Amino acid sequence: MRAIKRFFYAVMIPALFLSACASVPESGGAQSHRKEDASYRTVRIDESLDFLDTEIEYPDFPAQSELSRLIKNSVESEWRSFRAFAQGAWSRIDGLNSADGGKKYPPFEYQTRCQVSYSGNLISVLVVRYVFSGGAHGSTTLLALNFDTDTKRLVKITEASGLKISEISEICRESLQRNLIDRNSRVKSAEEIADMRAMILAGTSAQAGNFDVFTLSGRKMTVYFEPYAVAPYAYGIQSVEIPVK
Repeated sequence: MRAIKRFFYAVMIPALFLSACASVPESGGAQSHRKEDASYRTVRIDESLDFLDTEIEYPDFPAQSELSRLIKNSVESEWRSFRAFAQGAWSRIDGLNSADGGKKYPPFEYQTRCQVSYSGNLISVLVVRYVFSGGAHGSTTLLALNFDTDTKRLVKITEASGLKISEISEICRESLQRNLIDRNSRVKSAEEIADMRAMILAGTSAQAGNFDVFTLSGRKMTVYFEPYAVAPYAYGIQSVEIPVK
């Protein structure tokens, strides 16, 4: 794994992978997991090409075929699209390598990790996707699937929490302001405080799309915000925990 990958996962989002999926052995065997009658195995895709380094892990639930289909389609379709882009763009980068006297520009990177949690008949899958396509740093995007094993469908945050969007908005906004402004020694000047407050207000406005990324674990719901959603990139992924009934 390249240094940039180790830094990103160690510093930016360490807490997300404490319960991350274990890997499936290359021999074809599977290391299975079980919690509250929902078992899964981890699918791995590792590929190292001149133009792209790929490290993908995502869960496959043998007893939940619809959930597995949704996860696979989302993860692999995004990766294949980026892979095609990277292959086309690399010819230009390879030309720059030659023009700069053999200087080696790093290949693109595509990484996906997952976290699985449970709450009653719900299975929550959080997918964290990191993509590097040049520049100062890569980009991180999040996807959450909250699947009801009884109805075989995805549930929305209002259904899962019993709260209105306006209530979720207020809880998240107040929590983030405490952590990113009131208790944050890095934000000192009036201008920095104003900028941070503006980002938080925009990212937690009472619109359903701002709270699509959430997971449930027991009676705890966690809402996640991508870098830049409520704070500058250096602050990484932000999260707010909300108790649910």
